[in-house]
Amino acid sequence: MVTTPKRFAAHILLFDSKQFILKMLENCDPFVEKIYVAYSKVPWSYNPQARDVMTNTADLNILMQSKYADKIEIIHGVWDWEHDQRNACLKKAREDGFDFLIVQDADEFYTNEDYARMIDTISSEPDYDCYETPWCSFWKSWDYILVNEAGSSVYGYRPNIAMNCKRNIWFTSHRGSGYSAKIKVLDSLCYHGSYVLGDEEVYRKINSWGHALDFDREAWYYNKWLSWSEGSEDLHPTHPYVWKRAVKFTGQLPEVLRKDNETTTQ
Repeated sequence: MVTTPKRFAAHILLFDSKQFILKMLENCDPFVEKIYVAYSKVPWSYNPQARDVMTNTADLNILMQSKYADKIEIIHGVWDWEHDQRNACLKKAREDGFDFLIVQDADEFYTNEDYARMIDTISSEPDYDCYETPWCSFWKSWDYILVNEAGSSVYGYRPNIAMNCKRNIWFTSHRGSGYSAKIKVLDSLCYHGSYVLGDEEVYRKINSWGHALDFDREAWYYNKWLSWSEGSEDLHPTHPYVWKRAVKFTGQLPEVLRKDNETTTQ
């Protein structure tokens, strides 16, 4: 484990997203002492119909396949809102004496170099409420990356990557921490595989996530997802113009993803 002057834990929310969970654990393990996994058998209440009919397909036993299982603590519960589930992990990290809680979902990855720099920067500049990173998002597979109108794959939203356990700060909406939070933007890029999914997986995602009632789910699924081609445009479910199109990815993925991606694309 990387030694730092501060104590770090990480947390993830495990609902359905299971194909990358072992890779995500491998990605964060060198930098954290403990990994909190928040697990609910049912989705949030953003879409009440989903709460009534869907159950979590992720098998908790998969976590025991990880070489880092000894660091994992499972937090069971049923949460109406995303920020409530995240706050359960933040509360536990505070109780356990950690300085910072890394926010890394099961489909988010960093290069080893970026992760180390991120931890070093947070440790040396510990007086912020929370920390954000730029990110890029992938589409269908790790072979396609989403770009905006200007052709940039790094744009717009910056995910909250760390919460300061020593300050009176909480998640207030999804993974955000409110407008009054003192935020530092880090120089580390998050590789987001949120849409590296099969058809059934993405259908379950859009019907159960925090934005389920913010757009026409059926129209987006059939017109943008199932009917997608390289010429398709305006792909984002809630802000179409943000994802102008998906283009071939020619860069290099974080180390934990490279071997599998090279195998699938040969």
